[in-house]
Amino acid sequence: MADVAEGLVPPSALDQKGNTTIWWVPTIADTTAPKAATEIGAAGSFRITYSFTPGGFKLGGTQGTTKDERLGLVQALESLDTNDVTLDLEYVESADAGSANVVLAPTAPATTKTGYFVIRTTTPNATIAAAGQKVRVVAVTIGAQNPVAIANTGKFLITQKAAMNAVLGPPVALAA
Repeated sequence: MADVAEGLVPPSALDQKGNTTIWWVPTIADTTAPKAATEIGAAGSFRITYSFTPGGFKLGGTQGTTKDERLGLVQALESLDTNDVTLDLEYVESADAGSANVVLAPTAPATTKTGYFVIRTTTPNATIAAAGQKVRVVAVTIGAQNPVAIANTGKFLITQKAAMNAVLGPPVALAA
């Protein structure tokens, strides 16, 4: 394609507010094609988006590099190293049955819980999961629920660490 000036109008973008949904799903048979009705909509799955604080679903990553130095080369080369993906959670403390505080609690006597976060973006939160919608599946083991220090402001909060159980892939389409 020929080079074309961008002009003054940037590419369109969609707000995160109102267009992000996070589900906790205990089991997914095929993470490359999670099922909208029988997995996302199953009895043990919950929408927990509104339990999280604005920065409380911290899914991110960094990729390192390794040096590739060569005799006589005036500049060291690099190669890509491991991609380090992490997920830290912070949500409101609540006794409501569908809250993250209840849904993400390890079942005694276990101290961890294994499952999947399914994240849908760019679709209004009020929209029911349906085949064809793009989601990102995050396989995790979540650990202890730890209280956040009381600061006499806002709500009581819980933090929880998630350990990645699989390589984080690109968004995939929900299956019927």
